[in-house]
Amino acid sequence: MKKWLLLPALIFASFAASADMTSFQEGVNYVAVNPAQATSVKPGQVEVIEFYWYGCPHCFALEPYVEVWEKTKPANVVFKRIPAAMKDSEFYVDAQATITADILGVGEKIREPFFNAIHLDNQGELRSDKDTIKTFFGKYGVSPKDFDATWDSFGVQSRLAQYQQLGARYDVEGVPTLIVNGKWKTGAGYQMAPADIMNCVKFLVAKESGKK
Repeated sequence: MKKWLLLPALIFASFAASADMTSFQEGVNYVAVNPAQATSVKPGQVEVIEFYWYGCPHCFALEPYVEVWEKTKPANVVFKRIPAAMKDSEFYVDAQATITADILGVGEKIREPFFNAIHLDNQGELRSDKDTIKTFFGKYGVSPKDFDATWDSFGVQSRLAQYQQLGARYDVEGVPTLIVNGKWKTGAGYQMAPADIMNCVKFLVAKESGKK
């Protein structure tokens, strides 16, 4: 059993929404992105973006539901995980770590262990300390030399800037924030339990697919 499944919705226990929620209201459970943003997917596809931070307890609670949805999402949905990259914050350091892991080919391999190390194993230094992150990556086959060569590389810095711009376009002020097709925004800030956040995403995907 995955470790994070042991503690899924406790973070959201005070929220009133129930896991079988199927009806969602604009202005309550989601809002329109104004102005709507162009997506980078093909006609007929629906783009879903999750802005997240490894250090965020809400993102950690949502993650198992995201994983289940990702495996069962409609074929026309293109899902993208984007680390929130607010500069001069812990968000920025973990965004840099996420991009470094992706470029080094271990992004998928470290995702669950990185979340678990922070939230279950009390390794809070992974939120902000480069050397601790480097040591952690070493457990997954990344040499210190490769880590150092990548961490401040042009590729990492370029992607950080790109993600900052994307977050600004969608006015991302907290995480997790999910954007559906450049038009709709939902997430932890809309007072829903984790299962309902993903149910709302499903609702918005259906809306954009013309199936509602």
